Amino acid sequence: MAIANLYYVILIKKIMVLKINDDLQLVRYRDMTKGFWVSVLINILLGSGLIYYSQLPEKILYITHTKTVEAVAEQDVKLTDSGITAELTKNGAVLAAMACAQSKIESNHGKSNVGQQAKNLFGITYHKCKFVAGKHGVYSKYNTYRDCIKCYIHIQNRFLGNIHLKYASDPTYVEKLKLTK
Repeated sequence: MAIANLYYVILIKKIMVLKINDDLQLVRYRDMTKGFWVSVLINILLGSGLIYYSQLPEKILYITHTKTVEAVAEQDVKLTDSGITAELTKNGAVLAAMACAQSKIESNHGKSNVGQQAKNLFGITYHKCKFVAGKHGVYSKYNTYRDCIKCYIHIQNRFLGNIHLKYASDPTYVEKLKLTK
């Protein structure tokens, strides 16, 4: 029985620190060494971080004036016959109603997969242009439907420039087309 009690005391001594007081009794003594070393490590890390950041050059020396700018999101084109036709007309499309009909055939006014995911109303294949934001399969991808319409008009004007004096004998043929409502 004495060996079992002794083993128990040894087990307790391994788990916690015991101290002999003035009466020669074993009393529990709180061991702070683990906490001490953890706090030393935290202080070293904080101190080294402070030294590191204090050595970095200042990016902003002085703030003299501040101005709050509120970003206003511009509404995109309304995907209806009237909305698309109005945007085409506003941007100078030739035969805007015909272009609107083309968007209805190509993307069902933006309801097709390419129309929704690439914002491509006219089924325009990928090419390099200031309005094209990327590629969606073989099609051009746009940030907005408005960019797609601007790209369509850009392509339309490029083709009209090629028609001038090659297709029609009238030198004002392209201007007459542009004036047609």
